[in-house]
Amino acid sequence: MAMFILIVIVAVAISVAAAFLYVSRIISLPPKGRAVEYLSNKSENNQRLIACIGDSLTHSNIGASWVDQLRKEFPADIFLNEGINGDVVWQIHQRLEPILLSKPDIVVLMIGSNDAMASFNSKSGERYKRNNNLPNIPSFQSYQKLLLELLDKIISVDKVLLCTLPPIGEIKDSKVNQHVNKFNDFIRKTAQERYLSILPVSESLWSDLALREFSCINDYNPNSIPLMRRIYGGVMHHYIFKQPWDKIARSKRQWLLFDQIHLGERAANIVFKVVKNAISKK
Repeated sequence: MAMFILIVIVAVAISVAAAFLYVSRIISLPPKGRAVEYLSNKSENNQRLIACIGDSLTHSNIGASWVDQLRKEFPADIFLNEGINGDVVWQIHQRLEPILLSKPDIVVLMIGSNDAMASFNSKSGERYKRNNNLPNIPSFQSYQKLLLELLDKIISVDKVLLCTLPPIGEIKDSKVNQHVNKFNDFIRKTAQERYLSILPVSESLWSDLALREFSCINDYNPNSIPLMRRIYGGVMHHYIFKQPWDKIARSKRQWLLFDQIHLGERAANIVFKVVKNAISKK
């Protein structure tokens, strides 16, 4: 009997490890349709080229993809998915060259969620610096400087659409969302000063969160173990057990963000509609 129990325990451990490796590989895959691919297979067709630049909320192998929805909605256009999981604004600078060489007609920029999470507390900042091989711990001050420098670099693009950042967790007056509000206030101010179009991603998501059919019981926890448990738990349920992101969210009493960070189908559809309205041909 003891041997049987041991065999079961070992089998379960092996299965869990295999599942973890499987979803880790999925998470590590780059998005499809990046600038480097476009440059190597460049066509001469007269198509609009739209570069969607950001982090995992754009990458969307953790969560639903609003970029893929845009590709279906505008099949005559080319959409570059330049979202990379975990990126802060500093990392966008490091991989900007092929995007600019692609000469996009429109840039949709949604970056800052990881900067906000990294600067929320010291442990988060140290973790981001270590895991992302950053030269410095991200801060709100460094974000302000680097975002302005990034906008200077993409000044040649005809149309730059600057997105406000989605919530982190779904409690509006939480400390982390008060922190995110600082970033969004700066994004709005920057867009106004530079005459850029602002896309109200944050505002649209909060409007939908007001329709929530149940109360939110869990605030955002920035500690690494619960954070990874939420992310990997959601990813495993989606890719292994084939559950929709929104179903996973509701099992955790979340409305839009299945792990308090990433977009479910409902949230991605909201972002899609916001971007769609901004890029639709008049």
